[in-house]
Amino acid sequence: MTLWFEITAKTPPADVEAVSDLMRAVSPGGITVEEPVDILGPEKGFRVRGGEPVLVRAYLPSSELGAVLTDDLRRSMQAFPSVELIARPFYEEDWAVSWREFFGVVDTGGRVVIVPTWMEHEVSPGQLPIRLDPGQAFGTGHHETTRLCLSALEDLVTPGVEMLDVGTGSGVLAIAALKLGAARVEAIDIDPIAAEIARANCDQNGVGEEVRVSAGTLTPEHAGRYRLVVANISTDANIGLARAFGTVVAPGGVLVLSGILAVDARRVAAAMAAEGFRLTAMRHERDWCLLEMRHA
Repeated sequence: MTLWFEITAKTPPADVEAVSDLMRAVSPGGITVEEPVDILGPEKGFRVRGGEPVLVRAYLPSSELGAVLTDDLRRSMQAFPSVELIARPFYEEDWAVSWREFFGVVDTGGRVVIVPTWMEHEVSPGQLPIRLDPGQAFGTGHHETTRLCLSALEDLVTPGVEMLDVGTGSGVLAIAALKLGAARVEAIDIDPIAAEIARANCDQNGVGEEVRVSAGTLTPEHAGRYRLVVANISTDANIGLARAFGTVVAPGGVLVLSGILAVDARRVAAAMAAEGFRLTAMRHERDWCLLEMRHA
């Protein structure tokens, strides 16, 4: 078993994106973002509570490098005096299984149903099951931003469409698109660990040959052109990719952006308008929103 240190930042909701970026920059083991929840019971998942501090966790090795990274993080976090940092040791083997008790079946209310790989669940006729083991990657279907994306895909995926999934995380949106009728999906994530998890989940669901997963950052030089592009990342990350979106979304194509707090929607829409996108629809769930935009 490998010893790590879990660094937890108890963070006001407004600072979650900025704090997450700081922690991700020093965390080779990845990060998690945990909103306060009410546990509904064994194998029933949880319900998220709004307006309370969010726990952003980084995982650092128990080594000289880990000590240096922790010191760097503490210095960076001085810009956020309201954030409380807590450190505790843990073993990687414990982490790999302990969180599973919180991850139950997710029925989105549409055709897609997310079923953990370690659970048995019989779906209703017409429903599309996705067998998922998210590991350290984002995208279980419990978070509002992922549910918003799944709902949008049910309306936007047309038979034979090719899609780009930016920030694929667990690969859940890529898998859903293919089950809904897409021909091919290219999935990209900045985190190599997430890319590996997405690959495994695609294989688990029998769509490995139709998905090309890669680790890296989307750039304007990306070769592909797509009728449908989905990015479930964050407000600032979406804005930072505006020029790349303007290149990879085909004329007349649709750009779906999520991971956005409702208060930031106008800022994101303005950045995309500068690249030739027109807002056509907006979806909301609690404090989060999803933007659907058409490329000129």
